[in-house]
Amino acid sequence: MFVSNTVNAQVTTKDSIATSKVQHFNFDDMESETIGEGIKRKWFHGEKGQMTIFNLEKGAHIPWHQHPNEQITYIMSGKVKIKTIIDGKETFVEVGAGEVIVFPKNVPHEFWALEKTVDLDVHVPVREDWLSKELPEYLKKSN
Repeated sequence: MFVSNTVNAQVTTKDSIATSKVQHFNFDDMESETIGEGIKRKWFHGEKGQMTIFNLEKGAHIPWHQHPNEQITYIMSGKVKIKTIIDGKETFVEVGAGEVIVFPKNVPHEFWALEKTVDLDVHVPVREDWLSKELPEYLKKSN
């Protein structure tokens, strides 16, 4: 699904010596997967978190959902309208190029692309529901 290089590296700390794998990815070399109408993604994960680039066509919709992962969304280009819960109320927020929105774990959210958009998301911990080849139920609704 994605291109990676894995290198064994020694990590030395004051208290212990641990061995971990350094991973190196290039989004440009990864194949996009279409996960809904007008929605493509490229993603990878490390041990504790993951990073995803979404390419959204104008009008693309990611349905209302929530997950047990913090989500940091950086809009690299374009603009989205987001429905979420802020101070206990359903609220709509527009987020444009250069802006970031952070969803704490289990806070519901929904996206509409107001124009062609490139969205970089970081999830911590890794989205377990993405590790299988099966799309999560909420994404099936976007097709």
